[in-house]
Amino acid sequence: MRIFLAIDLPLNIKNDIQGLEDKLKGYSRRMRLTPVKNLHITVKFLGEQSDYTLNKIRDIATDVFSSIKPFEICLKKTGMFGGIRNPKILWLGEENSDFIDMVNRVNSELNIFRQEKNKPVCHLTIGRIKGMNANDAIDILNICREFNRKKPLCFKVFNVYLYKSVLLRSGAIYEKIDTFKMKEIVDG
Repeated sequence: MRIFLAIDLPLNIKNDIQGLEDKLKGYSRRMRLTPVKNLHITVKFLGEQSDYTLNKIRDIATDVFSSIKPFEICLKKTGMFGGIRNPKILWLGEENSDFIDMVNRVNSELNIFRQEKNKPVCHLTIGRIKGMNANDAIDILNICREFNRKKPLCFKVFNVYLYKSVLLRSGAIYEKIDTFKMKEIVDG
């Protein structure tokens, strides 16, 4: 089973991003927009795992996430992996030390199942780009930056989810298969 750990977005944030994606549809010849129902912030991609390792991953993830305090994410930056000249991924995100600390902790516990090569970046993928020229890339970034200025997308993270991913020609289908609650904060 192909799996990953991720943060889901609140419905109001997904609805706001749908508005952004509507503005970007004119560039859809060169960019495949992420369906709103699939929007998430990846914590760790684990790839293909057996049922046995899936159960071990669940046990470790339960321990790790239950010791991490909830934190806030504000998707206030826009960027492109690959840069303007060779854009591959359009993203919204932020520099977030709480997210990076969490991902580093998860990686330290789960790298036995799949080694992580990239540094953690708190982001969600708006679209995958292929063969786009620099002028269009700049236009898209300007649309996203204007969107970010008008509407900050902030939310608190209380849970991380384990997703099953099925790849089809028409796109990926994600299904939540487990929920990991973060550390409960008791007032008083």
